[in-house]
Amino acid sequence: MENSITITMIFEGSALNRNEKIGGNILSIKKLNVNGIEKSYISKVAIRHYLFTTLINAYGWKEAQISNDRNVLQFDISKDDIISCEELDAFGYMNTNLGQTRKSPLHITKAISISPYEQDMAMYANHDLTRRAKEQGTLDIEANPDPYNKEEHTSLYKISFTVDGKKFGTDRWIVNGNVEFDKNKGELNLGQIRTINNAIKKDNKYLIKDNNNNEQGEILVKKLENETYIVDFISNKRGERIRQILNAIHNGLIAHSSGESNTIVPLFLIAGEVKVPSPVFHSYIDVKRKEDGTFEVIGVNDALKNNWLEENVYIFDTEKVHSQTIQSSKIIVTERNKFLETINLNEDENNNSNSGK
Repeated sequence: MENSITITMIFEGSALNRNEKIGGNILSIKKLNVNGIEKSYISKVAIRHYLFTTLINAYGWKEAQISNDRNVLQFDISKDDIISCEELDAFGYMNTNLGQTRKSPLHITKAISISPYEQDMAMYANHDLTRRAKEQGTLDIEANPDPYNKEEHTSLYKISFTVDGKKFGTDRWIVNGNVEFDKNKGELNLGQIRTINNAIKKDNKYLIKDNNNNEQGEILVKKLENETYIVDFISNKRGERIRQILNAIHNGLIAHSSGESNTIVPLFLIAGEVKVPSPVFHSYIDVKRKEDGTFEVIGVNDALKNNWLEENVYIFDTEKVHSQTIQSSKIIVTERNKFLETINLNEDENNNSNSGK
C-alpha cells in the first residue's frame, strides 16, 4: 500500500481544549469564527496528544527521547530514528542542532464544532474541600469556597486525518562526515549524528535488528561529493503502524481536559484511499438535525465525486448520526476489516509480510 488514506469523522465532545484564563477566574475554551459564526474547536496539537496517548496505551508505542540544548527542547535523533521509534515515524520531528527535519506523514485538521458557541458558562466551587478543611480545623469556620467559572460547549465536531502513504515508514538524512560500518561490533556510524547498533550489511544496504534479533528495517547509504552522504531509513513496521492508527481513530481516543474524561469516539466516519494525501472529504461533510432528533450527515455524495479517490470507500455510521443515501459509482464498504483488506492493511497480511505493502 503506497497510496494515501484520508478519514473524516464526526464525534461528540464537550470543552475538550481549554484556552487562557479570562477575567482572572474564568476558564475559556478555544474558539474561532467560521463564516461569521463563533464555534469552538480542538487544536491539532491537542488531537495529536490524544491520539499518541491512545497508541501508547493500546499498542505500546515508544516516546521519543528529548534533548535540551540551551532550554530548547527537541526530539533527540541521536538516540532514535523512525525505525526504532513509532512517534518519530508517525508525527515527524525537527532537530536544529543536528540539521535534520521530517514533516509528519500523518496530517490532522482542527476539530471544529458543528453547532455555534452560544456563550454557555458554568460556575463551580469546591465545597467538599472547604468542608473537609473546616472539619479538620485548617480553615476558618466562616470561610467560603472561591467560585470560578468555565466556558462550556457540548457539540458534534468534525475532524479529518490523512496518512501520506509514500512518506510513512521512510526518512532521509543528509549526513556530513564519514559513514562507517564496524562489522565486528555491528555498528553503523552515521557521521556525527547517530550510531546504530545491531546492524548487518547485506549487499548495498544495512539490515537493522532489535535486541531479540528481529528485523526492524533497513538503511541505504549513498555517498555524494565532499564526504556527504544520503542516508535513507525504511521501516518494516510501516503497514502495522498505519493499521494501528486507523484502529485507534475508529475505536476512540483517550481525551482528558480540565479534569473531565471525554469522548473522541466516531459517530460517523468516512475513509478512502486517495492518490494524493489530501483530506478530500472534509470540506463537503456537514451535519443537519432531523425532526426525529437524529442527525444526518450531508455532503457525502458531493465528496465521492472527487477524482483523487480510489474505488473503495468505507462508511461507518450510527443510529444517532447516520449518512445520507449514497448515490455513487464508488464501492461502498461498511465492514472495517473488508476495507483494510482492500488497501492491503488487513492484519493477517501484515503478519505475513514485514513490508506492509
